[in-house]
Amino acid sequence: MRANQERTKTLKEMADNSRFFYADITRYEPKAAEKNLTADSRPVLQKIHDALAALPAWEADAIHGVILGVAETLSLKLGKVAQPVRVAVTGATVSPPIDQTLALLGSAATLARLQRAIAWIAQQSA
Repeated sequence: MRANQERTKTLKEMADNSRFFYADITRYEPKAAEKNLTADSRPVLQKIHDALAALPAWEADAIHGVILGVAETLSLKLGKVAQPVRVAVTGATVSPPIDQTLALLGSAATLARLQRAIAWIAQQSA
């Protein structure tokens, strides 16, 4: 609840925005996917996946460091990295801060959702 507290106004909105924590996402919001899950974001998501998979401890600070590191390595602004990751793991463009979101979601679910998004982008490009 604390993670979503700043971004919601009602309990219903909080519940809707938190659903991805408890149930696997089955689809991406069309506009979010069109803008963020593109051929250009596919290598970004792969780099994030690989770097996160190598983390010795699954903690928000370490996750934040990975996201910043990938952004710096690719000379991208943070939003060009964080938003595709957010859409890949939540299905939408709104979530708590991405490092907190991934920490709460857990490593197994995060990595699986990133892989699913990478495959989805490949399928859309085919």
